Amino acid sequence: MSETWHRVAAAADIPEGRMQGFEIDGRDVVVCNSREGWFALDNVCTHAYARMHEGRLRGCRLICPLHGASFDVRDGSVLGAPATTPLATYPVRVVDGQVEVSLPSPAD
Repeated sequence: MSETWHRVAAAADIPEGRMQGFEIDGRDVVVCNSREGWFALDNVCTHAYARMHEGRLRGCRLICPLHGASFDVRDGSVLGAPATTPLATYPVRVVDGQVEVSLPSPAD
């Protein structure tokens, strides 16, 4: 399966310590600008299906707005209950001031 890069926002529109949700080819993705860089993950909590961009970003910890489950934005791993399943992550890059997210292309 190949990857396709999708331009989602100007980097200046997502300041450090902030995040924003996007729908990309039918997939709900949250893009986070943490002090350690840019990260993209599934935007739906694996515990109770809340939209993660409505939660909080504390350093590299993404906190669900519903029950407080937390995930590491660097690799999607669970940092705090009640979630037990990690979030999927996606490559992010900034090109000419534009944030781009790479998603797998569906198999033909």
